[in-house]
Amino acid sequence: MSLILALYPNSRGLGFACVEMPSRLVEFGIVTVRPVNNERIRGRIEKFIGFFKPEIVVIRDSETGTPRDRRIALLIEDVKKLGQATGVPVYSYSRQQVKDVFEVFGEKTKYGIAHKIIKWFPELEDHAPRIRRPWMDEDYYMGIFDALALAITHAYLTE
Repeated sequence: MSLILALYPNSRGLGFACVEMPSRLVEFGIVTVRPVNNERIRGRIEKFIGFFKPEIVVIRDSETGTPRDRRIALLIEDVKKLGQATGVPVYSYSRQQVKDVFEVFGEKTKYGIAHKIIKWFPELEDHAPRIRRPWMDEDYYMGIFDALALAITHAYLTE
């Protein structure tokens, strides 16, 4: 079994999950940083790595286009450098790779993926996202499911 720290930077700050693959959820949560600040988020990530001592860190792949995407891309590069400095391998996966993996399990949407994850980790039931309408913000807890989807994607692609 390997201990994976999955990180999903988003507009709120950071969704994270520490999971002992294949089936033990160690810790999960949302780090909200207002105003969003990479230095503060990076500090929390350093604490997570020191506390959990993961064998692997997985993070979303960077995209470019908006200022938020550029901020997240810089944070992802910082996490990769932190991994090199601490000797913890860092893997990144794109949204498309996550979708491709979960399509194997019959899910294509973020909502469907979240509910598939709840079937595997029932302790997340209290954080189940509601169906998102076009005028609604993304569910507060979606970052947890995004992070777990990255961990599951890593496990699936490296087995």
